[in-house]
Amino acid sequence: MKTFDTAPQRLFRLFALGLVLAVLLSLLPATALAQDPTPTAGGYYYVVRRGDTWSGIAWVTGIPVAQLKAANPTAIHPNDWLWAGDRLFIPARPVGPPTPPPGGTAGSGYWYQIKWGDTWYSVSRTTGVAVLDLWHANPSLLRPNRWLYAGQWLWVPGAATEAVEPTAPAGAGPTETPAPVGSPPPTAAPTPAPLPTATPVAAARPAATQPPPTPTIKPTVKPGQTAAAGATCPAGFAGYPDAITAYLKSPGSSVAGLTAWLTKCGAVKPDLGSVTQAAIQSKISKDVVIVLYDPADEQLNPAGTLLIYHSGITGYTLARRADGAGQLTVLKVADVNADGKVDVVWTDTTCGAHTCFATLFVESWDGKEYRDWIADEPTMAYPEYSFKDTQPGGSGDEIMVHGGIIASAGAGPQRAWTETYISPEGGPYQLFSQVYDASKCLYHHILDANAAFNQWTVKGFTPAIEAYQAAIADTTLEACGTIPDELTTLRDFARFRLVVSLVANGKASQAAAAQAAITTPALLGAANTFLDSYRSSGSIVQACREANSYATANPASWQFLADWGYANPEFTAADLCPLDR
Repeated sequence: MKTFDTAPQRLFRLFALGLVLAVLLSLLPATALAQDPTPTAGGYYYVVRRGDTWSGIAWVTGIPVAQLKAANPTAIHPNDWLWAGDRLFIPARPVGPPTPPPGGTAGSGYWYQIKWGDTWYSVSRTTGVAVLDLWHANPSLLRPNRWLYAGQWLWVPGAATEAVEPTAPAGAGPTETPAPVGSPPPTAAPTPAPLPTATPVAAARPAATQPPPTPTIKPTVKPGQTAAAGATCPAGFAGYPDAITAYLKSPGSSVAGLTAWLTKCGAVKPDLGSVTQAAIQSKISKDVVIVLYDPADEQLNPAGTLLIYHSGITGYTLARRADGAGQLTVLKVADVNADGKVDVVWTDTTCGAHTCFATLFVESWDGKEYRDWIADEPTMAYPEYSFKDTQPGGSGDEIMVHGGIIASAGAGPQRAWTETYISPEGGPYQLFSQVYDASKCLYHHILDANAAFNQWTVKGFTPAIEAYQAAIADTTLEACGTIPDELTTLRDFARFRLVVSLVANGKASQAAAAQAAITTPALLGAANTFLDSYRSSGSIVQACREANSYATANPASWQFLADWGYANPEFTAADLCPLDR
């Protein structure tokens, strides 16, 4: 008996074939581009990482998306995706200095253009202006990890009227993150980073787990003076690890005495730094976990250092050191995942002009060394952490992280979300689920429906159909953007996607009702184009291809989703009906 493929089967086979071809083709340009990592006078290169988007890189580098695309035409792929491994050329900023910032005049300072290798500290040494004063004069340049980018113009407050030609100082401070003028900027996360592809919204910013940065408190004891129990404050921060070792080996030493000494020296401050005793090596070992800061560091967001000392028959030895990019906070020292090995869980928080991002670290002592015990480096804006056994598939406690709101108007409407990390059978923690907070914003429900649509190869089209139908029917959902006639337009988009989903799901007869309810002319035209093509060709791929051609000629059918802030996904004509590839 002769059999025929159903529409979903044909679509799946074409999709799989296209995916294989795309992967094979992507190998060629990636290999060629990787041959020339040298920066040029007009900018620098950035290697795309998993989770990067055009808008995220634009936010981190300060270069508009349009300019990035113009400089990298070969990196423009279907669906506006970026492929991990692609190398993007990041153009330098304009060669001419901008006008002075508000409150600044030509006589009150001058412009300095960032060069390759510059850091806030090298610029401070070159210009003679304190880092804190440079930050106050350039709030828009304060990014996560305190990176600077070649070509940026930095306002130097003072009496000079001419820009200084900087020279890279020898032996720049090792705790400063180098300017990424030829290396990848952070993604997070902005990207900060990594940012979720469908970033969600809460009207108010949640409370941060870590306190906001506060001015450094000066030490109450000067270097060389007696602090506690006969101990003296080291002359420089580099001397603290050895000084702590000596203190711990001294008769009568205690955690309370160590804390008092470090506090009086200024290395542990109110709300910054900690001293914790824990049994890491065995149930009776008296190991010590310390977070301390350089007493001479006057940054708004000082960088912390994590030190772990192991006790032994000959005294204490430094077993682990981690230098943070920002404030370090120890969350837990315990066998979190119940595998019989003690874990040290801490966060590293860096702050930009508007938002603080924390990165989560989990390290497990295996008897010989500390091993990373969480996949990747989970980063989130203003996170709150909790530990609880909630999933039968994980060993011990799960780690739950809630937050994600970027405190910037340019980020667009957002909602917080919760990430749950599990330790399968005691192995390294990995992301198990990501659940967004409830929202009354219709746009977020459209994002959720789009996410379900994009999962059709795994779950089919039924979840997408249900999600679009719910977005259309729920009259309590509200507008949260700035586009004209927002609710009607977004619901008509949902109806167009419902038409596509029903046809792809073998329910073409039900699509007519959704088509008839569309009132937005451009979206009605897209629906008519899709259905006419499908009736004549019987191919969903061809129907989507013609609908996207219509979208290219009629931007009103998709541009209303194109710019909802850098925390939200981009949208192009090719995204209107993304089943043509």
